[in-house]
Amino acid sequence: MAEQMLEQKAAKHKLPISVSSAGVMAMTGDPMTSQSAQAMTDRGFTPTKHISQDLTPKILEEADLVLTATLDHRSELARMLPKASKYSFTIDEFARLTSFLKADSEFQEEFKKKPKETREQYLKRAMQQAILLRGMVPTNLDPKDVVDPYGESVEVYNQVAEHIDVMLEIIVDWMAA
Repeated sequence: MAEQMLEQKAAKHKLPISVSSAGVMAMTGDPMTSQSAQAMTDRGFTPTKHISQDLTPKILEEADLVLTATLDHRSELARMLPKASKYSFTIDEFARLTSFLKADSEFQEEFKKKPKETREQYLKRAMQQAILLRGMVPTNLDPKDVVDPYGESVEVYNQVAEHIDVMLEIIVDWMAA
């Protein structure tokens, strides 16, 4: 769900980003569950074909930013490729960080697109700067994991979709600023 939701939100803002999904415990080759598709549809997204894949060191190596559902997932990818811990966050962590950076006047100038910067150059610079600020800005509570709804009711899928949607909206809003 998160991959397609982020992809669709980014497209609405014409953000030049590439989004992909891989799982630390994926059932490789499985399609999106019907409950995930329904939860996305209920929130106004258009589910598209999805085939699950396992996370690999190569995928991590090629990423500029990795968003995970849980702290355990983030720990697992750090074990897989230690340097990936520099640019990996839970979705909640990154949403809190970007929300703070957007709201705090000290950082507003730093995170504005410069006149001669392309949107892609700006996003790469902003992402690198945000990553450097991890742990240096107050984000209040510990990160909140995204619950794995697999095997649960449609209601749980809807709650998870809402949680993801809210956090991704904060992130995309920051990227589009």
